[in-house]
Amino acid sequence: MEKFDKGAKRKCTKCNTLFFDFGKFPIACPACGAEVNSLLTNVSRRGRPPKNPKPEPVAETKDLKIEEIEVEDTVEDVDSEDSNVEDIVEIERDQES
Repeated sequence: MEKFDKGAKRKCTKCNTLFFDFGKFPIACPACGAEVNSLLTNVSRRGRPPKNPKPEPVAETKDLKIEEIEVEDTVEDVDSEDSNVEDIVEIERDQES
């Protein structure tokens, strides 16, 4: 069986009837007989917008017990003698740039 070519799908500018042009020229609407401008009436196909997926339910979290952990003091005392104040050199603002 031969494949039948329907041509392009068109839409009439006067009566809004959808039809196939069967590859003929000039294109005339089968319902009202009006001549259709082929440049303006190509029917564009749009797909359906994607469905918004339902958010997954959040599993309820159980209250977790936090165990108390003993922490040793690891902070060391800093003696003023250890810091060398003499080694710190002041930089003048003119020399910074």
